Parts: sequence; C-alpha cells; structure tokens
Amino acid sequence: MPSRFKKRFNRFIFSFTSLIAISLLAYLLGWSSILTVKEIQIQGSNETSLLLSALNRQSIAPTVGEQLARVNVRSAERVLSELDWLKSVNVSRNWFNSKISIEVIERKAIARALTNQNNIVNFDSSGILFTPTSMNQKQNQDQLPLISSANNNQQDLSNVALLLQKVPSDLAYLITELDQISITKAGYLLMSTSINNRPVRINWGTVEQIDQKFAVLKALLNLPENKAISQVDLSQPDAPIVK
Repeated sequence: MPSRFKKRFNRFIFSFTSLIAISLLAYLLGWSSILTVKEIQIQGSNETSLLLSALNRQSIAPTVGEQLARVNVRSAERVLSELDWLKSVNVSRNWFNSKISIEVIERKAIARALTNQNNIVNFDSSGILFTPTSMNQKQNQDQLPLISSANNNQQDLSNVALLLQKVPSDLAYLITELDQISITKAGYLLMSTSINNRPVRINWGTVEQIDQKFAVLKALLNLPENKAISQVDLSQPDAPIVK
C-alpha cells in the first residue's frame, strides 16, 4: 500500500511539475517581455517600406517589442512571396538574439514589354513576368531589350515567357546577348541576339515544338559551315533554313 501510494504521489508530482513548466514556458513565449522582438532586419532590398506595407495590409508586420512567439513568420513569408517582383523570400526568427530576419532576392530584368493596358512589365532570365517595382528595377528600363507584339495581347507575352523558360543552359547566351524579340500577327517569335559576337536573327515560329527547335539549332551551330550564320528559320524544325 505505501509503495502504491508513493508511485501515485510521484506521478502527481511529475504531472504537476510538467504543468507548471509548460505554463511558465507559455507565459515566457506569449506574454513575458523577456522574449520580445529586439530587431527587424531586412536584407536583399532597399524597399523596406514596400515590404512592411505589404505585411501591414495583412496585419502581420512584425514590430519591435512584440512577443517573439506571436510573429507569424510563415504567413509573412507567404505574403511577400506573392509579390511578383521578388524572386525568393525567407522570413525567420532567432530565439537567441530576438531578431526577425527578412531575406529577399529581387527579380532581375532581361527584357521589357508593354501590356495592352500600356503598363510596363519585365521578364527575368527564367521567363517570369513581373512589374518593375523597386528603384533598382526601375532604373535603366530604356536600356532593356524590348519585346514587341503586333497583336499587343497577353498571350504573346506568355509565349515569350515560355520561350525564355525553355532555353537550355548551353544556349543561355541567347538571352545574355538578347537585343529584341518581336511577335508577328501570326504569332511567330523573331529573336535578335548574338552568337560568337555576330548578330543573328532567329525565327522560332510559334512556341510549338520548341524543345525540338532548340535541338535543331544546337545541331546547326555545331556544323563548321554555320560558324558565320546571320539568320536561322526554325518555324519548320524538320526543314530549317540557314543564311
């Protein structure tokens, strides 16, 4: 009997102690001024006000003095990730120095275009469309290669985005040296770029069979007689034309 009572008593002490510890931890995390936000650090962009405004609109912006545990880092990361001008976002909390870190990477434009509402949009190297928003992105817009469309519609811009997304790594210089892309009324994509420091105009046709067209272009460029080409017509990948 005493042994059974002792076991029950020990279990009671353990449960009571655990409850006190959990309650104390909950107080420290949620209410105590000991674990509050001491610093908010934003890296990767000078647009601090834009980032915090986006979070404020959702009432989730972290503030100095706020309980560290109450900062919703996942929601903050999700909201910022929805900003099309950002390539990546990471929001973290450090329990040791009480710091909230917001690390972003802005998208870098490789070309620009006008939408049918006359708004400027940019393409990054992955073919992602975004609105230039930060001061860094708005600078030198006039120096970016222009994407022009005879139809001036969103589908043409989407087709250009798909073309840029599909460019294989060993043809990445086509984007690096890009001068212009124009889309005809028939939807043909005409690219002006450089190959081996020589200007080249490539008629991709439509975006259909684009992977096959990349393969054909690589095969053509490997031929010695094509080292000085200036035009390539890949609209019919089974019957390419080189000049």
